Amino acid sequence: METAINFYELKTQLAGLGFKEPGIVDQLREAMQTEYDYASLYTDRDNARIQINLDKDYLGELQLHSYDVVLAKGSQLVDQVFAPDVPVHEAHILLTNRLRREDVSAAVSGEPMNRQQVRVSIGLAPNENNNQLTFDIMNTENLSYLQKQLLNLGFGEQMNEALEKQIKAKTPEFTLAATNEYNKQSVDYTLHFKKGDQNEMYFFNKYDASLRDKDMQQTFYINKGSGITAKEAYNLMDGRAVHKELENKEREKYKAWITLDKDNKTENGNHKLNTFSEGWNYKPERAIDKMDIVGIGEEGARDKLMKSLEKGNRHQVEAVREGKTVKLFLEANPAEHRVNITNYKGEPQQLEHYKKPEVKQEQKKAETQTQEESKKKSRGKKMSV
Repeated sequence: METAINFYELKTQLAGLGFKEPGIVDQLREAMQTEYDYASLYTDRDNARIQINLDKDYLGELQLHSYDVVLAKGSQLVDQVFAPDVPVHEAHILLTNRLRREDVSAAVSGEPMNRQQVRVSIGLAPNENNNQLTFDIMNTENLSYLQKQLLNLGFGEQMNEALEKQIKAKTPEFTLAATNEYNKQSVDYTLHFKKGDQNEMYFFNKYDASLRDKDMQQTFYINKGSGITAKEAYNLMDGRAVHKELENKEREKYKAWITLDKDNKTENGNHKLNTFSEGWNYKPERAIDKMDIVGIGEEGARDKLMKSLEKGNRHQVEAVREGKTVKLFLEANPAEHRVNITNYKGEPQQLEHYKKPEVKQEQKKAETQTQEESKKKSRGKKMSV
């Protein structure tokens, strides 16, 4: 499991039990980096000292094992270890009752008390459902996480209300629809959400995208909370390349340019991906740095242009040709090791026409030197004959 997901699941589980203190979250974040097989988190509340015990499972992922509460009243102390299904407010009621009865020897030695034992001890029916607060906390945390995920993936806040409604209804599996417009082209999206098999958390697994004008459809999968953004999906379907971090079968991460193969599809109907990894050695900056682009020397301008090309955008610039400023559009083209250049009419342009004066001068100097060397070799061959 990805560390970020392991962290989020533990954070959500702890919040569901009532542990929402920022200090616990900070300690948990540090615990995720531990090399040991166990870790402990600490917090104080209502005259109680709480130790939360985590240990690693066979996959090396941290899990909540138990938590220990020491409650003090004057010189009296009561101590109890609780299983990870016991909400902290029920644990506090149990220990408070023991102090009132001065029954400090009632602790279950060795084994943590589970929720059924706790509820019987405090006078609640074992199966009585008065824990709506726990579900509300988990739902709120889950909803907030998914909403941020949608925002980061470029879907904005248009589905927040519908998402909240479905989560509150505890619908096992559902889809939400959205439409975005880019460059006067409409893209329809269908987002797929599903509740986990072992908990109440929902996951955003994938989305289907459809570019109306080109009758182009593709399913994009979300991997550990990240993936192709809504705008990048449009750019790919519109025929451009996107630079992303990918993961191979061995779960090793690498960066590559990707394009959709419009002529070939997989068995599930998706277009195959063409990937151009670092070994392909495509660097669009080689062309960009030769161009006489207006304002490219301003702080952050070059980085902004490069990031835009990596997202697959058709980026507008102004460049100088024969002393005149011309509006151009640039696109990354890893397959052909170049940057596509078009004018406002969409007509292809030659890089040669927009090079910086100093680049042209160096190029001319290099060509002259090559010609002279060629002449010398030619004269040498004649003399040898």
